[in-house]
Amino acid sequence: MKDPFQRPIKGLRISITQRCNLNCFYCHHEGESGASREMTVDEIIRIARIAHSLGIRRIKYTGGEPLLREDLPEIIRRTVSLGMEDTAITTNGSLLKEKAAPLREAGLQRLNLSMPSLRPEVYSSLTGGRLNDILDGTAEACRSGIEIKINVVVMRRVNDSETEAFIDFARSIGGSLQFIELEDLGLDDGLFDTYHADLRGLERAISGMAERAVKREEMNRRARYSVRGTQVDVVRPVENADFCRACTRLRVTSDGRLKPCLMRSDNLVDILGPMRRGHTDAYLKKLFQRAVALRSPYYPTASRSPRPPFRTQ
Repeated sequence: MKDPFQRPIKGLRISITQRCNLNCFYCHHEGESGASREMTVDEIIRIARIAHSLGIRRIKYTGGEPLLREDLPEIIRRTVSLGMEDTAITTNGSLLKEKAAPLREAGLQRLNLSMPSLRPEVYSSLTGGRLNDILDGTAEACRSGIEIKINVVVMRRVNDSETEAFIDFARSIGGSLQFIELEDLGLDDGLFDTYHADLRGLERAISGMAERAVKREEMNRRARYSVRGTQVDVVRPVENADFCRACTRLRVTSDGRLKPCLMRSDNLVDILGPMRRGHTDAYLKKLFQRAVALRSPYYPTASRSPRPPFRTQ
């Protein structure tokens, strides 16, 4: 499938719950609010199967916190059995100590770990959780053989001095790392202007530290840097026309709506309702195609205004 801008749809990001055991003020909830229902395992797998039939080969399960669903190992096992090239999850990691091994046994090979700080007091203030829980869960995931990519949403004057510490931590667990720009989505008034950091300065710093860099057509055409043997990405979506131009992802909300763009909620296509009313797979495929036809770049041009420089130490 290709959208009207000739962007192929290669990945599906499915939110399976909006419930979460932490309270991160910067969370964008996958661009979702007010979910009144959750999908069953059978419904999730049916959506995944239809996506696979339309050429989608990568699925990532998100939330909320997906590990709050006791049936997540079954979801993973059945998704892998569809023949997906990649099945992954995002998680805050607080429940991984008990759940990493069952997920690995179900076929999970990799996960994205949301981790905003390596300082216990900062971590607690941002999330309401305990850093030690995440460190214990990360260690168990490593022992289970799950590949880990650490996601760090960068916030000005909050965690923007932890660049080196995160690189060293990612290296210590044999994982990779991506620094992610804060997006103005679902934030209280004033928070974006207070905490947003322009990551171009960070990317220049990372580039200066890197032994090598590879520019990829995949992953929104961004560079991947190798720093002290650790793979590091810098994700800059805000007002970035290149990021939108290379987007190949479709989303599904936790209440079963196809979502063409993270930043918009005015063009959702309900798929769970028709599914529960007994519509055929052929009809549901048309809903996928309708959602793809509604896709358009959110940032069609680059018009970023200057912001304070990024602190690297």
